[in-house]
This record gives sequence, structure tokens and C-alpha cells, in this order.
Amino acid sequence: MKPRLTLSVPLLLLSAAATAAPIGSRNALVVPADSIRYSVRVTNNNLCGLTVTNWGFLGNNFALRTPSFEYPLGSGFDHMPRAGLWIGAHATDAEGSFIGVTTAAQDGIAGSSPQASTEFTPACLDIRKRSTLVTSPAYDPEAVSEEDLIGFYSDEPARTFSPEDQHRPLNVLVRQECYDWSVLDAAHFIILRYVITNLGAWPLEGVHVGLYTEFASGNKNLCSMWPPSAAFCTDGSWYRKKWVQYDDSLRLFREHYCRMLPVPSACNLSAVPAWVGLKLLGTRDATPADTGQHVTMGAWLYSPGDTTRNEDSERYAIMSSGHIQDLSGPDFQPYTGDPCELLAVGPFATMGTGDSIAVTFALVGGTEVADIQQHARAAQRLYDAGFDMTVPVEVSLVFVEAEPGLARIRWLTSAGTRWNVARSESGAPWTPMGGIEADGGGHAIFEDRTVIAGVRYGYRLESQRGEAFGEAWVDVPRAFAFALLGAVPNPARDGLRISFTLAEAGAVRIELLDISGRRVRARDLGNLGAGSHVERLERGGLAPGTYFVRLRQSGRIAARPIVLIE
Repeated sequence: MKPRLTLSVPLLLLSAAATAAPIGSRNALVVPADSIRYSVRVTNNNLCGLTVTNWGFLGNNFALRTPSFEYPLGSGFDHMPRAGLWIGAHATDAEGSFIGVTTAAQDGIAGSSPQASTEFTPACLDIRKRSTLVTSPAYDPEAVSEEDLIGFYSDEPARTFSPEDQHRPLNVLVRQECYDWSVLDAAHFIILRYVITNLGAWPLEGVHVGLYTEFASGNKNLCSMWPPSAAFCTDGSWYRKKWVQYDDSLRLFREHYCRMLPVPSACNLSAVPAWVGLKLLGTRDATPADTGQHVTMGAWLYSPGDTTRNEDSERYAIMSSGHIQDLSGPDFQPYTGDPCELLAVGPFATMGTGDSIAVTFALVGGTEVADIQQHARAAQRLYDAGFDMTVPVEVSLVFVEAEPGLARIRWLTSAGTRWNVARSESGAPWTPMGGIEADGGGHAIFEDRTVIAGVRYGYRLESQRGEAFGEAWVDVPRAFAFALLGAVPNPARDGLRISFTLAEAGAVRIELLDISGRRVRARDLGNLGAGSHVERLERGGLAPGTYFVRLRQSGRIAARPIVLIE
């Protein structure tokens, strides 16, 4: 196992006092070498806290405790020391033809300077922030999201890092756009859009674009010093504790903390409850039009300086292979492996001088597998809608529950949106059940009192165009069962509404536990009858983080995780 130590190289975080050059002016963007400013911003508008730089590196390499990819933001759970753009192509310069790959991040030592890991150089004086929110000081009618972060960087002049023999730049300029929203499912992802322009005198052929990531999840609140290590963190090292999977249909690579094999029984998943991942959204707006592109999902055992990936030709072979890496081997399992990954797309058609291509990714989070998949689909729908939040592209299923004679479903969607509800009985064709309209808070609630005990039903919302969203299935019980249905909202800032059912009457108690199992809140509800109940549990000044709601009655116990945020 390779140790991860802090290097003595300081993290350079310079901020420009001068105003950035106009976004639309290419000549004004490329600044003289003596005016280069390495600039950093951290997103704080939704549940994803991401460090964004103007040299292509994402995260802070755990050199600081600030969010690197903290999800949920404020919880202390960080998930990614480093990530960055890779661009590869068959190129030409004054010395002749070559295969080139320029990278913004590579396998490296946690705690070292992110600037020492990139082959890109800032091409703007600062990262520009703008917002669609009219109440924001950064309001701009040209903004795409509630928090746009825009920066530029290029691979000129060339930078070479050992053990690579020589790096020859592609002479490209990158416009990096970061978007985020705070509403509905969009609160769980950050969009990263890259517009890449060929500034060279020769064309680029066979261009591939990828995003490298090293996910590593842990609780920084349990670490006395930084970066995380077995010596400083009460839960041990964060590395070699990765359960990784790839959802091919979603083009989503995802990771969850897992302490050791076998998966999942020995994982201790509650130590870091969330899944995080990287999703490829698409290549819309690429010019000229491209066909025959394929997706590559490459992964390998973390190994800084590995000579099998130190040369550009070797990196290009990885990102252009069209291969989806099998993740079942020991290099990709908790304890026996420590994977890094690359999600790439290409080839693009010939890029002449001045031609541009655009590739868009999303960093996504979610508590359960179904959650991160839902958030990934929401990111795709938003991308497909051209980032138009007025289009009802997001539907979040809040809860679905059933009791004898009643099924109840609640969705969260755009306020005032009208939907048709459809139902399927045990997999039969979908039939209309009527229309509902989301209230001012975006809640669309449907109650079905025609259900039959013992039958399984599916429900979904359908738009006026016939598109289906928010599908959910539920079994109608023959009698009430002892069950903790969930907490709303989750994540929560204040109190929680706890929904549960009881099979019989009796004394009931609700408790709130921290991740170590210590009881931090408790409420005796007295004797309650059989059936459905909703009770409120106050937060009472508890710190942000992951907790467990526990329901007790006559020796019966049920528990569910919840997240408290700032």
C-alpha cells in the first residue's frame, strides 16, 4: 500500500484584484505570463460543495478542510480529493505530428499543491461568478444557473512532469462553466460544461475529452489533522475503502464508502451514507457535427508515477479505447484496491484553427442507489432541456405509502405544474386516474382510495406531452404493519415530520441517534392506536451531519437515516 503523505509544497491560492476581461473576447482572455492568477472558488448554493479552479483542477487535493466535493454541504462528508479535464488528440506542431494529451489532474499525493498536478495554465485573471437570481449581487441576465462560475485556461506554455519524458501542448483554450441550482433534484448535482477551442495553426484529429476523478469518501469531522490519514482520523484512512459501480445506461460512475469486503455486509455504509458519482451528459453544441462517438470508462489502481500511464500516447490509448472497465477485479474492490477513473467521449471530427467542441459532465450525489440514479436522470433532463428551469424536467418522489384501503404518493416538482396521474396494477398497462396540480411549494399529492388489499400498484406522473416521471410502486397491505415510513424533509434544516404505522395499539417512542449510536433526542408519544401516524421531532440545535431516526414499540424497532444541514 502506497502511503499518502503531505508534501511541503504550499497550496497557492491567489485571487485577482483586477476585474476579469470580457467573457466574449478571446484575445482579452489570454493574459501575459507575468499576469497569471491562480484563482479558486467554492460552490455553496446547493448541497454540493465543490472547489473550482481556473487551471482545470477540481477539488483541493485535501490540502485544506474546505469542501473538495462535500456532499451534503455542511455535513463534513468529503468525497473527492482531485478531478480534472483530460484532452487528447492527434496533433501537429513545428516539430511534426504527435499524439498529445493535456491533463488537469493525475494520480497524486493527497495534501500536495493542486497547481503542481496540472498541465494547464490560467488564461483569465479570475473566475467570474454570475447568477439568474435577481436578488444576488452577481445577477446577470446572461446567467444559466443560480451560481455560474466561469474560468479559462490553456495548455500553453507546455509543462512537463516527471516521469513523463516530454509534454507537447495541443494549443487549446478551455472555457470551463460550472452551473448549480438549489431546487428539487438539481440541489444534488453540479454541471461542468467545457468548451474547447483549437488556437493552433494546425488541425486536431481524433479528439477525445474526458474527466479524471479520484473519489475517496470520509468524515473530516473525525480527523484531528489534515489531510486524512490513519494517524489523524478516528475512523482510519479514507483510501482503499471504495465500493465502485458503473451504470452503463446512465453513463454514471459512482462510489460509496465501504470499509472492507464482503460488500455490502462489511461496508459499514452508515459511516459515510451517500453515494457520489460522475455522469457524462453529452456533447451538444459541438461543431462541426460529430458522429460515431463512443464512451470510455477507464479505471486503474491508484499509482502516482506509474510508467504505464506517464506518456501522452499511453493516456490517449486509455481515453480513446471505447472500453468499459470491468470493476469486479481486486484492483477495484474495498481493501484490495484503490481505483481512480476516467470517463471520456470521442472521437470528434477534425478541429481546424478556431473550431470548438463542447462536452458536459455532472458531479452527482444521493443517499441511496435509487437516489443518485434519480438525480443523474434529472441532470440529464435538465441538460436535454437546454438548462431551461421553466420546463418541468424534474420530478422528485418524496414518498409513497399504503395502508388498507389507501395509497398515498407525494411528488416534488415545479410549483403550479399540472400533471396527469397514471396507475398500473401488478404490471398491467398504465391507466389514467385524473389530474393533479403542484401547490405553491411544488408538492403534488395523490391519494388513491380504490386500492385492494394485497395488490401491488404503480403510480407515475405524465406530462401533457405524454412523458412519464416519478414512477413508484407500493404493495397495499391487508393490515397495518409496524413500519417507519420516513422523515420529511430529508435533508432537513429544522424539525422533522416522522411518518409511521403501527400494527397494534401501545406506547411509542421516537429517538434520534448520531452515527456512533449515541441517543441525542427522544420523545415519548404515549399510547397510540393501530394505523398511520405523523409526529414532529425538533432539531434543537444539533450539529449538521448524518443521524438515525429510531421508532420503538413493545420490543419492535425500526430505523432510517436522515441528514441535518446548515
